[in-house]
Amino acid sequence: MDGYAPTKSKNNVLGLVVYFVKDFYNRNLFERLIIYVFLSHFLVKIIFELGMGQWSFTQSQNQQWVFYILLGLDYLVSYKKVLNLSVTVNPMSLFAFVFFIMCVHGLFMGLTLHNPPFVIFNDFVPLFMIGLNILRMQSASEYKEIDFQYLVKICVCLAVGTSILGQIGAMAGLPTQPSVGSTAFYPLVLAGIFTMKPFPKWLFVVLLALVALNISDINRTTMAFIAIVSGGYIGLESLKNPVKGIMAVGTVVLLITLGWVAIPTESKTYNRIENLTKIDLSERKGAIGERQAEWDAIIAKLKSKGETVELLGLGFGGLYEVRFTHQWVKDYGHAHYSWSWFNLRFGQTGYIYMLLLFVALGYNAYRTIITKTSVGLFVSFLCVLGIVYCFTHVNSVWLLMGVQFLSTLPLSSSSSNYSNKEVHYE
Repeated sequence: MDGYAPTKSKNNVLGLVVYFVKDFYNRNLFERLIIYVFLSHFLVKIIFELGMGQWSFTQSQNQQWVFYILLGLDYLVSYKKVLNLSVTVNPMSLFAFVFFIMCVHGLFMGLTLHNPPFVIFNDFVPLFMIGLNILRMQSASEYKEIDFQYLVKICVCLAVGTSILGQIGAMAGLPTQPSVGSTAFYPLVLAGIFTMKPFPKWLFVVLLALVALNISDINRTTMAFIAIVSGGYIGLESLKNPVKGIMAVGTVVLLITLGWVAIPTESKTYNRIENLTKIDLSERKGAIGERQAEWDAIIAKLKSKGETVELLGLGFGGLYEVRFTHQWVKDYGHAHYSWSWFNLRFGQTGYIYMLLLFVALGYNAYRTIITKTSVGLFVSFLCVLGIVYCFTHVNSVWLLMGVQFLSTLPLSSSSSNYSNKEVHYE
């Protein structure tokens, strides 16, 4: 008997783990992708920032590769679903094929110009996986009801863990800081606030704590997104009920005032807001100036390669040189603005792809918000955020691996699989 109890307990624990793993991989791919984004930031915080003492500002590559490992494992575990992929013809699936066309275009130019193989691979993977994920999310093999409340709870827990670990690391003198873990955090939370009625009190307290922990480092894109959503909400409330609209305006003004007072004057958030009043597009120094310097350097590089490269770009793995505020960077393959990125990779032809991206994001933002569901609102917010990121950091659009292009209105009778258990908004 003494030897039996531990064995039974061990079996119970193992059985519980197996149950949770099976339950996780049986969930909708959309849920898993969002969780992978948050989980990759959480794991990088533990391994690279706290464990290895690396600077948090340099972790984007590690976060990307940890995410790819999680996604690769998902494809390995779910290989039967991938093999049983069924394609539904709709605007989002058609846009998935645009990504495949971009992959062929980028590979052709990258190989033709003898770009570094690893950099070609690194540029190819995100776009190819986005196209494949878009098709998978609407395949019959992935038709599972999306549990929005489960998604909120898991992602908020991961955000709490990432923020607390960052705060502990910072207090211990490590080059790290609190972080909510993903650009999807604010769209997810706002969608929850608008649709989860009543909104859980414990979750409200946790969100306040997260905002307080991360208020010193909120980027301009997130601020712009929150301003757009707040403005849209106030406008709609004012049309429906002027009194509620006025109350909403007062609430927003109060929150902005309290936030501005609470932000430390030496914080990144404070400096970013203050610098918005000093934007000089002719400048080539600082965060915005360096983005302009990228554009100048890309144009010069393309011209130096001839008319064909100007038309078709440097392809995947294309590198250039650029002068930043404090350094001259060689073999640089990054570009912040969407027009710079598309021009670098695909030349003047890239502007067509960029236009299609804007159209797809705008169309899906409208298409999903009219579903009046929590998932629809979340996807719509992701699309709006994606549009804003096209003007600031287009790679953030790619890192969400296509979740902005979820088709929440399948044309088949299985559309109920994308409904929500509990939340709608009026």
